[in-house]
Amino acid sequence: MDKIKKPRLQEIKLKCGITVAIDFANKKKCRCGAEIMFALTKNNKFIPVELVGNAEWDTHFATCPFAKKFKKNEKSA
Repeated sequence: MDKIKKPRLQEIKLKCGITVAIDFANKKKCRCGAEIMFALTKNNKFIPVELVGNAEWDTHFATCPFAKKFKKNEKSA
């Protein structure tokens, strides 16, 4: 039986100031073509992050032209 690789999570701080955990071995491609990784927040939610600049990390929603398509529908009050 094949062994399942456990993710090696490392904490990073995003430009916005929040700290997230990321597995650097798990790279993906966004629909826009950017290389992204999914990070785990303290609330156990996954968010896409990307490297911007010299060793700075930010949420991919800040730069992705398709970001609004992924936003959850908000209910009207």
